[in-house]
Amino acid sequence: MTQQFAYIKPEPISSVEIIDLLELNPNSYSRSEFVIIKSKDCFQPILNIKLDSNYSPTFKQAEILDNLVVIGYGNHFLIFYYINKEIRVKKNLDGYFSEFKIYKNNIFLATDSQLICFNIEGKQEWLTDNLGIDGVQINKIDETHIEGSGEWNPPNGWRDFALETNTGKIIPVNKP
Repeated sequence: MTQQFAYIKPEPISSVEIIDLLELNPNSYSRSEFVIIKSKDCFQPILNIKLDSNYSPTFKQAEILDNLVVIGYGNHFLIFYYINKEIRVKKNLDGYFSEFKIYKNNIFLATDSQLICFNIEGKQEWLTDNLGIDGVQINKIDETHIEGSGEWNPPNGWRDFALETNTGKIIPVNKP
Protein backbone atom coordinates (compact mmCIF):
# COMPACT_ATOMS: atom_id res chain seq x y z
CA MET A 1 0.00 0.00 0.00
CA THR A 2 1.36 3.42 -0.89
CA GLN A 3 1.57 6.09 1.76
CA GLN A 4 -0.94 8.91 1.81
CA PHE A 5 -1.12 12.47 3.10
CA ALA A 6 -4.04 14.82 3.78
CA TYR A 7 -4.67 18.54 3.73
CA ILE A 8 -7.70 20.85 3.91
CA LYS A 9 -8.70 23.23 1.12
CA PRO A 10 -11.86 25.11 0.03
CA GLU A 11 -12.55 23.18 -3.20
CA PRO A 12 -12.73 19.46 -3.92
CA ILE A 13 -10.68 17.76 -6.59
CA SER A 14 -13.33 16.96 -9.17
CA SER A 15 -11.73 13.76 -10.48
CA VAL A 16 -12.30 11.76 -7.27
CA GLU A 17 -15.20 10.81 -5.02
CA ILE A 18 -16.62 13.24 -2.45
CA ILE A 19 -17.77 11.79 0.87
CA ASP A 20 -19.93 13.95 3.15
CA LEU A 21 -19.32 12.57 6.65
CA LEU A 22 -21.13 15.34 8.54
CA GLU A 23 -24.14 15.84 6.23
CA LEU A 24 -24.86 19.36 7.53
CA ASN A 25 -25.44 20.97 4.12
CA PRO A 26 -25.81 17.96 1.82
CA ASN A 27 -26.75 19.88 -1.33
CA SER A 28 -24.31 22.76 -1.00
CA TYR A 29 -20.57 23.31 -1.17
CA SER A 30 -20.72 27.07 -0.54
CA ARG A 31 -19.57 27.03 3.11
CA SER A 32 -17.68 23.74 2.92
CA GLU A 33 -14.04 22.76 2.93
CA PHE A 34 -12.55 19.45 1.90
CA VAL A 35 -9.96 17.07 3.29
CA ILE A 36 -8.02 15.94 0.26
CA ILE A 37 -6.24 12.60 0.54
CA LYS A 38 -3.42 12.05 -1.94
CA SER A 39 -0.77 9.44 -2.57
CA LYS A 40 2.71 10.42 -1.35
CA ASP A 41 4.29 8.48 -4.20
CA CYS A 42 2.59 10.03 -7.21
CA PHE A 43 0.53 12.84 -5.61
CA GLN A 44 -2.62 11.46 -7.23
CA PRO A 45 -5.85 12.36 -5.42
CA ILE A 46 -7.63 9.45 -3.75
CA LEU A 47 -10.62 10.97 -1.95
CA ASN A 48 -12.36 14.22 -0.93
CA ILE A 49 -14.03 14.43 2.49
CA LYS A 50 -16.53 17.28 2.73
CA LEU A 51 -16.52 19.28 5.97
CA ASP A 52 -19.04 21.77 7.36
CA SER A 53 -19.48 23.26 10.80
CA ASN A 54 -21.85 25.51 12.66
CA TYR A 55 -18.74 26.90 14.41
CA SER A 56 -16.19 28.99 12.61
CA PRO A 57 -13.38 26.55 11.79
CA THR A 58 -10.60 28.73 13.19
CA PHE A 59 -8.59 25.62 13.99
CA LYS A 60 -8.59 22.72 11.56
CA GLN A 61 -6.35 19.73 11.14
CA ALA A 62 -6.23 16.50 9.12
CA GLU A 63 -3.59 13.77 9.34
CA ILE A 64 -3.20 10.25 8.03
CA LEU A 65 -2.45 7.49 10.53
CA ASP A 66 -2.08 4.14 8.77
CA ASN A 67 -5.37 3.81 6.82
CA LEU A 68 -7.18 6.33 9.00
CA VAL A 69 -7.69 10.01 8.45
CA VAL A 70 -8.00 11.94 11.70
CA ILE A 71 -9.87 15.24 11.35
CA GLY A 72 -10.61 18.16 13.66
CA TYR A 73 -12.76 20.92 12.21
CA GLY A 74 -15.07 23.53 13.77
CA ASN A 75 -16.95 21.66 16.47
CA HIS A 76 -16.28 18.17 15.04
CA PHE A 77 -13.75 15.41 15.51
CA LEU A 78 -13.62 12.40 13.21
CA ILE A 79 -11.61 9.25 12.77
CA PHE A 80 -12.39 7.74 9.37
CA TYR A 81 -11.09 4.45 7.97
CA TYR A 82 -10.96 5.63 4.39
CA ILE A 83 -10.12 2.29 2.75
CA ASN A 84 -13.48 0.75 3.79
CA LYS A 85 -15.23 4.14 4.20
CA GLU A 86 -16.04 3.39 7.83
CA ILE A 87 -16.47 6.06 10.50
CA ARG A 88 -14.70 5.07 13.73
CA VAL A 89 -15.42 8.32 15.60
CA LYS A 90 -17.85 11.08 14.76
CA LYS A 91 -17.92 13.38 17.77
CA ASN A 92 -19.78 16.68 17.92
CA LEU A 93 -17.91 18.76 20.47
CA ASP A 94 -19.67 20.96 23.04
CA GLY A 95 -17.25 23.72 22.13
CA TYR A 96 -14.68 24.07 19.38
CA PHE A 97 -11.82 21.91 18.15
CA SER A 98 -8.39 23.23 19.14
CA GLU A 99 -5.85 20.57 18.04
CA PHE A 100 -4.94 16.91 18.24
CA LYS A 101 -1.65 15.11 18.74
CA ILE A 102 -0.96 11.49 17.90
CA TYR A 103 1.30 9.60 20.29
CA LYS A 104 1.89 5.88 19.84
CA ASN A 105 -1.59 4.33 19.42
CA ASN A 106 -3.51 7.20 20.99
CA ILE A 107 -4.99 10.40 19.68
CA PHE A 108 -5.15 13.27 22.16
CA LEU A 109 -7.88 15.77 21.27
CA ALA A 110 -7.81 19.30 22.71
CA THR A 111 -11.03 21.33 22.64
CA ASP A 112 -11.82 24.78 23.94
CA SER A 113 -11.92 23.40 27.49
CA GLN A 114 -10.94 19.71 27.71
CA LEU A 115 -8.56 17.01 26.62
CA ILE A 116 -9.91 13.68 25.36
CA CYS A 117 -7.93 10.52 24.63
CA PHE A 118 -9.02 8.04 21.93
CA ASN A 119 -7.26 4.83 21.00
CA ILE A 120 -6.58 4.02 17.36
CA GLU A 121 -9.77 1.90 17.20
CA GLY A 122 -11.80 4.97 18.11
CA LYS A 123 -12.64 4.06 21.70
CA GLN A 124 -12.62 6.99 24.10
CA GLU A 125 -10.12 6.14 26.86
CA TRP A 126 -10.61 9.20 29.07
CA LEU A 127 -11.91 12.77 29.26
CA THR A 128 -10.64 15.53 31.54
CA ASP A 129 -12.55 18.07 33.56
CA ASN A 130 -12.16 21.63 32.33
CA LEU A 131 -8.56 22.65 31.74
CA GLY A 132 -9.49 26.11 30.40
CA ILE A 133 -12.44 28.11 29.07
CA ASP A 134 -11.13 29.45 25.76
CA GLY A 135 -8.60 26.98 24.44
CA VAL A 136 -6.45 24.04 25.46
CA GLN A 137 -3.00 23.42 23.99
CA ILE A 138 -0.86 20.28 24.14
CA ASN A 139 2.81 21.13 24.51
CA LYS A 140 4.43 17.73 25.15
CA ILE A 141 3.46 14.07 25.41
CA ASP A 142 5.61 11.21 26.66
CA GLU A 143 5.15 7.78 28.26
CA THR A 144 4.12 9.13 31.65
CA HIS A 145 2.63 12.60 31.26
CA ILE A 146 1.15 15.28 29.05
CA GLU A 147 2.09 18.93 29.47
CA GLY A 148 -0.14 21.68 28.21
CA SER A 149 -1.89 24.90 29.02
CA GLY A 150 -5.44 26.16 29.17
CA GLU A 151 -6.68 29.70 28.72
CA TRP A 152 -8.77 30.79 31.72
CA ASN A 153 -8.78 34.57 31.35
CA PRO A 154 -8.64 35.66 27.70
CA PRO A 155 -6.60 37.13 26.30
CA ASN A 156 -3.34 35.61 27.48
CA GLY A 157 -4.56 34.17 30.79
CA TRP A 158 -2.96 30.77 30.24
CA ARG A 159 -2.28 28.27 33.05
CA ASP A 160 -0.04 25.23 32.69
CA PHE A 161 -1.26 21.74 33.50
CA ALA A 162 0.17 18.22 33.58
CA LEU A 163 -1.79 14.97 33.20
CA GLU A 164 -1.02 11.29 33.47
CA THR A 165 -0.82 9.96 29.90
CA ASN A 166 -2.71 6.73 30.65
CA THR A 167 -5.55 8.19 32.76
CA GLY A 168 -5.84 11.94 32.09
CA LYS A 169 -5.65 12.63 35.83
CA ILE A 170 -4.12 15.95 36.84
CA ILE A 171 -0.65 15.79 38.37
CA PRO A 172 1.25 18.65 40.02
CA VAL A 173 3.06 21.00 37.64
CA ASN A 174 6.75 21.35 38.45
CA LYS A 175 7.77 24.98 38.12
CA PRO A 176 11.45 25.99 38.40
